[in-house]
Amino acid sequence: MNWRDHLQARLLVIQPASVCALDPAAHLLARDVLPATPVRNHDPQSNSAAALALGIDVLNGLDAQQAQHLISQVRLYVAPRILLAVPPACALDADTLRALGFVLSATDAVNNMRVFYYDLDSYKTVPDWLNARYWAHPERWEP
Repeated sequence: MNWRDHLQARLLVIQPASVCALDPAAHLLARDVLPATPVRNHDPQSNSAAALALGIDVLNGLDAQQAQHLISQVRLYVAPRILLAVPPACALDADTLRALGFVLSATDAVNNMRVFYYDLDSYKTVPDWLNARYWAHPERWEP
């Protein structure tokens, strides 16, 4: 399956309530695949959030610092889920994207493209120690 078909399939599975297109190619793809879903262009000055951010050409021409800054801004202010097509010339490698919380969703060896996905709800598993039995026990406190 090529990367574009994979992006289309992921959009159909996710069925986001709204999409923020990070570039014109993403806008066209989201409009074609999800005609009933509101799709808006990314505006750094806007405070409106979306359910999913989609990027196809957004990382082209950015250095590593600019790409990380863009991803951080999108994660914090735009959408809790991000679907990115990453070209071979991208300044961010797979390890850096994994460190940012992304999961490799697909690899297209023919076109040398990768698709990465980020979901705030599932990017980190909850560790075993993070539950009530390891927290303070008020009954053990003495005045």
